[in-house]
Amino acid sequence: MADAATAAFLDAAKSKQVVTYLDLVAAAVLAYDYILNIGDEAQYIWFSPFSLGKSLYFLTRYPVIVDTSLVLYHQFAVLHPGQCDVLFKVIGYLLGVGTLIAESILVMRTWVIWNRSVYIGSALIIGLIVCWIPVFYFLAQSLNSLVFADPPIRTPGCFLHSQKNILFVVFLIITGFESVILVLTLIRFTPHWRRKKTALIETIYRDGLFNYVYLCILSVCNVVVLLTAPVSKWLISHQSPFSDQKYVQRGYSTLLSALQRVMHSILSSRVLLNLRQAAAGPTLMDSIDIDATHNEVVFQPWVSVFPPLGQGTGEDSVALRNMRSGTFRRHEADEEEEEESIRRVSYPSSGRTVNK
Repeated sequence: MADAATAAFLDAAKSKQVVTYLDLVAAAVLAYDYILNIGDEAQYIWFSPFSLGKSLYFLTRYPVIVDTSLVLYHQFAVLHPGQCDVLFKVIGYLLGVGTLIAESILVMRTWVIWNRSVYIGSALIIGLIVCWIPVFYFLAQSLNSLVFADPPIRTPGCFLHSQKNILFVVFLIITGFESVILVLTLIRFTPHWRRKKTALIETIYRDGLFNYVYLCILSVCNVVVLLTAPVSKWLISHQSPFSDQKYVQRGYSTLLSALQRVMHSILSSRVLLNLRQAAAGPTLMDSIDIDATHNEVVFQPWVSVFPPLGQGTGEDSVALRNMRSGTFRRHEADEEEEEESIRRVSYPSSGRTVNK
């Protein structure tokens, strides 16, 4: 009997060890990203003028260090169930708030590509509130239901015995909100992509699409783990104050939580950092001037005796030519003004005067 209990405990310890490995992976990814971007952060973020974007960057970039440190602490410290309960709740709410800040950055990016529309901005803020009220409700329900088992020997880490099986709803809501962000991005994608593209325009759409793909994959994996992860025999053998089937005993319920929090922080901060780098680069008119210079000499293989429509000397041709020229200038001015709007929000110190 003792051998069976020991074997069951070792099984629970192995599942906990797998979770520890994933938490270490999350910490390593976070540290590596800091090393890669410390120079760009100093150049484009630290000494730039204060703005909403800069505030959101700091809030999503650096508090994740605290979250990850607490995650590693609870994996390696010898704690009793009461301490584990407090620590898990603190980490859980920090993860929730951190993810909310990361989503706020995606909201701001979407609002910017919609030319800072009041209607789109209001709809996004309302959507954020409507989604995150139930997110925090289900998160609180899950955290308040945590029950930890006391291992037979003093073992580092916390052994989660049971919790309400509702945490997956949090990830479904977040994925749904991010899907709305993706749809709004794609609606603006086509008209932008048909025009002259600069690094700023390419960056704002590329990051938006990649962010959704990466975070959606992580959210789906989290839902699958929460619903299908194997149950620990040793944890089942311990009595739980809950007998309802809505409560489950799974050692892998936090398998991807730290990694998803880290990726939310990294990807959302990269959105702002990449935008600032691109905003400091050439404008749309700079690109047009460069192309015009490169194409200054054009060799005509032959000349038709019938000039193309709008290139003749008659009144109709002159009027058509003027209409085309005026339309091009209007589109050019609109595009430059739109890009400058994105540039001002992304990097206030790089603002340029738009000639009307």
